[in-house]
Amino acid sequence: MTFPAKQRTNPWLKRGCLISIGVISTLIGTVFLLDEFMPSTARRSLPESATDVQEHYSDSWNGDYVRCIKARLPEIDLPLYAKKLGLSERFDPAAHHDIANLIDISFDGPDWWTPPPATQTTYFGYERGDDFLQVLKYSSGYVYFVSTSW
Repeated sequence: MTFPAKQRTNPWLKRGCLISIGVISTLIGTVFLLDEFMPSTARRSLPESATDVQEHYSDSWNGDYVRCIKARLPEIDLPLYAKKLGLSERFDPAAHHDIANLIDISFDGPDWWTPPPATQTTYFGYERGDDFLQVLKYSSGYVYFVSTSW
């Protein structure tokens, strides 16, 4: 009785699954570390004149999140910060009365999060019917930025 000759398997094919798992694990770990330790875009966009920066972020399993930043900033730098955030629309109480409560969004944030009511100096980014909002307010030498999705 003769047996068929044993075929040699390429060693890279044997380890292919392990290599794939290793590469994928490394990528996931890198993304996690960058997300955890790299400052947010909103924080990186702050002008150099910003001081006393505080940031809070919370999210949930379904993709909802809230990020808020408070920083001391000269009023002259507010338009620059808004531009870096991609915010160009200003709040007008008459034109935006239907979304005023959304612009003045409130949530259970940290004790330092005390944004003022929306005024004509408030920048925001929101499309009616969307589930994403960004608001930038200014009061007494501080900027208050909130980005949220629900």
